[in-house]
Amino acid sequence: MEPSERWLLRVEDEVLVVEFPHGTGLSPADGEALLDRWRTATDPDAIDAVVIVVRTSRPCSDAGRRALRESAQIAVARGVDRFAVVGQRSKRRFLKRTIDVEGVDTEAFNDDDAAMRWAQSPFAVASSAERPS
Repeated sequence: MEPSERWLLRVEDEVLVVEFPHGTGLSPADGEALLDRWRTATDPDAIDAVVIVVRTSRPCSDAGRRALRESAQIAVARGVDRFAVVGQRSKRRFLKRTIDVEGVDTEAFNDDDAAMRWAQSPFAVASSAERPS
């Protein structure tokens, strides 16, 4: 696991998990640092999917939005085709729209475990996606 003051990034069973704890905000420098870590973590032979867990209620900054969009593009270029997003309903919708990159299947979840199961299995049904939180 590679912790930062702003996020946690780890790989579990060929799934890259990026967690943004309560109170997280991303400055432009934070966004660049996250992208640098993302580039090294999205090894084409090691990562099949991504789970993004957003626990913060803070609005996403322009730097955060840009980093998220670029990270999705980097992941797709390296063969990732599934993104699961976990967070409050408004955050899930925002993340899905931001990650909307061609070639990516993106699902929203209320629950970390359901998101991981879906990310680990390309044929899993997204049963907890978009249920009211």
